[in-house]
Amino acid sequence: MRSRCRASLSAVRLARAWPAVMLLAAGCVLTPIASPSPLTAAPTAAAWFPADDVMAGVCFEAALDAAGQVYVLPDAAALSRFYDLADASQLCPRPVERRAFDFSGGRVLAGLWSAGVGCTARHELLAFERDDAARTLTLRLRLIIEGDCPYELVRPFWAALEAAAGYDIRIQVE
Repeated sequence: MRSRCRASLSAVRLARAWPAVMLLAAGCVLTPIASPSPLTAAPTAAAWFPADDVMAGVCFEAALDAAGQVYVLPDAAALSRFYDLADASQLCPRPVERRAFDFSGGRVLAGLWSAGVGCTARHELLAFERDDAARTLTLRLRLIIEGDCPYELVRPFWAALEAAAGYDIRIQVE
């Protein structure tokens, strides 16, 4: 008996002719994949991606001072005011390095810093809930601190949220 494999036609289109010939020679059956309809396609508006790098220029002392507070920055002016506040705190030895963020398409920057004591710290995303009817967006996180080290830790969690302008954005940490 021969085993059969399946490959999407769209994947073959992206490749050159040689890999397609090899698939056919190997006995694979090409099965076309229909384009998703607009009604059944997963909305890209529900997407988010990590944006910790936008806050990489904020010093440890300023991040520690801000730990536990959620920040929602809907536009470039809000990001600039945020950097101004960090500078005005005088907790950093030099001005905060300001980084650009693309707010186009209703993208929003939201995040926080979490503090603890240990060897390492990280956030685990437990849930990303978007309710378009109520215009709410909730990210539920768990802060995981590992090790018995006596180090004071500050861990950032910043997210770029697609098409989230005008939403009530909540970030909860367990």
